[in-house]
Amino acid sequence: MINVLKSMAITFAMYSKLPVRSFEWKKENMKYCLLFLPVVGIVEGIFLVLFSIFLSKLKVNSFLVAAILTALPILYTGGIHMDGFLDTMDALGSNQTREKKLSILKDSNSGAFAIIGGLVYILLYFAGMLSVNNFTKIYMLAISYMLIRAYSALSLTVFKNARGSGLAFEFANKSLIYINRIVLLLFICFGSVAMIAVNVNYGLLCSIAAFLVFLFYRVKSFEEFGGITGDLAGYFLQLAELVIVLVLALAP
Repeated sequence: MINVLKSMAITFAMYSKLPVRSFEWKKENMKYCLLFLPVVGIVEGIFLVLFSIFLSKLKVNSFLVAAILTALPILYTGGIHMDGFLDTMDALGSNQTREKKLSILKDSNSGAFAIIGGLVYILLYFAGMLSVNNFTKIYMLAISYMLIRAYSALSLTVFKNARGSGLAFEFANKSLIYINRIVLLLFICFGSVAMIAVNVNYGLLCSIAAFLVFLFYRVKSFEEFGGITGDLAGYFLQLAELVIVLVLALAP
């Protein structure tokens, strides 16, 4: 039980800005880390719903609400996934060899493609949030935070790592792979069923959209990089969140 709690603390310390104590990255402390990534999403979803209710009670202008809810995921995570998205945009935009693209992912400097990609992302996300204008859609988005993180964590246990090293490799290598796969699949099933239970049409649309982005992520990662990395997992997470927001915005 102590190791489970330590794994949870490490995951929240790494993937959120919540004030939790972290622990040494030893194998026994990291066995269950991937299992708690969807839980990080559950907490984020709770924050989304609470902020939405609070802002609704205050009758805040819809543009300001959209801006706050656009910033919330980045502030909650500290931008760790957005960093992966921006690095990936730079790498994909470079049109270089696989090896060069992988080295660009490790470069801490932001290039033109990262800046352009980030601006387009925020613009589309903000525009989408303006149209996520009822609580049924907010609940869908909240559940999607868990669902998408379950997919992201699952990818670390089933897809080849492009480098054989790095943060993503450490989390996957020190985890209980088969137990993690089963539990993460259960998270995915639970998230999809929960969405459909809230609203059948929205739930089906969002579940299918998340799965299609997951397939795109697998194909694109192997085609461009020969596998996945932590940055690419972050790229998938951000892309999937954007797609879900846009799907909900366009849904009647």
